Amino acid sequence: MSDLNSRGVMKAIYDVISQPSGKRDWESIRHLYHPRATMTRTGVAIDTLPANQCLTFDEYVKAAEENLAGASFKETEIGHECARLGAVAQVRSVYETIYRVGDREIHSRGVNFITMVRLADTWQIISIAWDNERAGVTIPDEWLN
Repeated sequence: MSDLNSRGVMKAIYDVISQPSGKRDWESIRHLYHPRATMTRTGVAIDTLPANQCLTFDEYVKAAEENLAGASFKETEIGHECARLGAVAQVRSVYETIYRVGDREIHSRGVNFITMVRLADTWQIISIAWDNERAGVTIPDEWLN
């Protein structure tokens, strides 16, 4: 992964989380994350999903497996921008989510901000922070593809 393919990275991440009820293949994307990467959820979560957390990759996986148990979850990228200078990149990935439990279906949209660096000729995620739309917080139209 010596040349940055930010769209490919986001597709891989969204493909893993977007599954029917059951375990996800987190190991298939572990290599995308630096061992010290952080994942920070801010704002409001869907129903009982915890918000305002700063997690390691392993803590995030554990929380996601617990929070999505029994649910079908699909996240699709609907906007993408990557700014890069040398060995540092900032990706803004706008997504829409469909969360299903039984007959209940919740639609939402949010934004992932991803910081990536190239270390030892490999691009890795250093941090991801995200938030969802809600009253008073709206994704700008120009961020959508």
